[in-house]
Amino acid sequence: MPICAKCYKSITGTVVKALDKEWHDYCFTCSKCPDRLSGKQFFTDEHGKPFCEIDWKILKAKRCAKCYEAVVGEIVTALDKTWHPHCFLCTRCRKPFGDDGFMVKNDKPYCKKDYQDLFADGKEVKVVSSDICYGCDQKIGSKWTEAMNHTWHPECFVCTKCKSQLTGAKFYNVDGKPVCTACG
Repeated sequence: MPICAKCYKSITGTVVKALDKEWHDYCFTCSKCPDRLSGKQFFTDEHGKPFCEIDWKILKAKRCAKCYEAVVGEIVTALDKTWHPHCFLCTRCRKPFGDDGFMVKNDKPYCKKDYQDLFADGKEVKVVSSDICYGCDQKIGSKWTEAMNHTWHPECFVCTKCKSQLTGAKFYNVDGKPVCTACG
């Protein structure tokens, strides 16, 4: 008979399997509030503690450099900051960067056209911020994830075992490959 990871009592009936442990349905709750997490999306911190989405956003999620709201899901990491994709825009024209990438001047991002108009003095400039995705070896445009000393398309940064998305999630580095906490 399985033993609950929270109350250490025998589990009869429904067993919740999460985080490589077994729990009573009523014991698998957020580490901050009493919300049950069984069947819901949850997040884990660096210690493996589970959190509901609301408490994760309040306590643990990275904040967008523009709007300061929690960034959960798709994320842009650029200029040593975290951004929502819709918040990472050209400093001058306020448009998203697209596949051309961006240029940086005085720690501010600019699209190639505006950078050219403002700073190039008639010389052609090359966009140097675009990179090659470590996962698929294709060019990266305006959205990417930086992890494990590599740059990835957000959709390419997945668990090696189950293929679940890892952008913005906790993961393990297993022999140089990303593995989610459920598979790790």
